[in-house]
Amino acid sequence: MKDFLNTLLGKRANKMSRIIRSEQANQLRFLLEQPDEVLIEFCKLAIEYINSGLNEKKCTVAAKKLSSTYETVRCALEALVALLIDSTKMALSEREFYATVQTLETITEKQSEILWQFITSKRNLVDNVMRASCQDELYFRELEWRIEGRIASRTIPSQATPIIKMKFHLDKECVSEYREKLRSDPKPTDEETQVQHTRREVLAETDPAMLQHMIQVLEQALLEARTRRVRNYVKPTQS
Repeated sequence: MKDFLNTLLGKRANKMSRIIRSEQANQLRFLLEQPDEVLIEFCKLAIEYINSGLNEKKCTVAAKKLSSTYETVRCALEALVALLIDSTKMALSEREFYATVQTLETITEKQSEILWQFITSKRNLVDNVMRASCQDELYFRELEWRIEGRIASRTIPSQATPIIKMKFHLDKECVSEYREKLRSDPKPTDEETQVQHTRREVLAETDPAMLQHMIQVLEQALLEARTRRVRNYVKPTQS
């Protein structure tokens, strides 16, 4: 039993040590170099970020006041939001949190107290937001598409622009896309009948020019997803 408890404590300690990563620590260091009043204001901006997204105007104003750049302010704010979310996910105690932020070499006792008060006062809010986002999240299952277009008619002698129609099959449950195809019995089980209530179909249509633009945006998003900054923020949600 003692070895088992030590193993659990060791795993938790390893997770705690990964809460603040090196790049995130560098971004938070910018806030720790500012007066305590600035750190408090950034805590308020972090809550606004969670509720309604990034406020670019306020970040721009903050960058001017602090004689910094918009990118530096945005990264510092995102690092603070990540600290709030990770601490909530791990349900850190006060002792564990103080031990975690001590990895930030320049942090003061007052700054640690500000951050801990920030974490504890908004823990329920973050927890509710995370639960709501998990409930509303839809997973891609399948895509059906076809091209429709009238080549020519008496009223349209020239070639018409074709329309691409798409049907997206989404699901709130992450299910195997091959499960239905592998089943030989056509009669659905009770479990599969219940899964039907979690599914959703979305119909959309577009023209070739807009489809090309959509493809470019998705490809750019995939490239962004491979960057170190995005991976650092996604990794804690998968642990």
